[in-house]
Amino acid sequence: MLPITESLFQQNAVKGDFVSLKTTDAKHFNGRAIQPIGEDTAKNFTDALTLALDKVNDQQVNAEMLGQKVVSNPTGVEAHTLMIQAEKARMSLTLVKNIADLAVRTYRELSNLR
Repeated sequence: MLPITESLFQQNAVKGDFVSLKTTDAKHFNGRAIQPIGEDTAKNFTDALTLALDKVNDQQVNAEMLGQKVVSNPTGVEAHTLMIQAEKARMSLTLVKNIADLAVRTYRELSNLR
């Protein structure tokens, strides 16, 4: 057990329940606002939905482009890279289809309430 000394707890380091910590890594935010990296923030639900559908579309386009590259230059693209990208695109499209089906089913059930 380490002995507690006064130098460990300096007067300006402890304020009530808050203890200021020294940050040694750039990833530590230390109370600063966290900025999203590489993603736009949505202002409302329609923006969030539009951004999500754009990402699904981008995955579909990337998978199609990789498929075309494999046909034109078979040694330029690894087969597993194509399969991974195609599977990501398929899974995201399946998820969107399921969510859309669920939304339509929910709307029908709500409109048929008696």
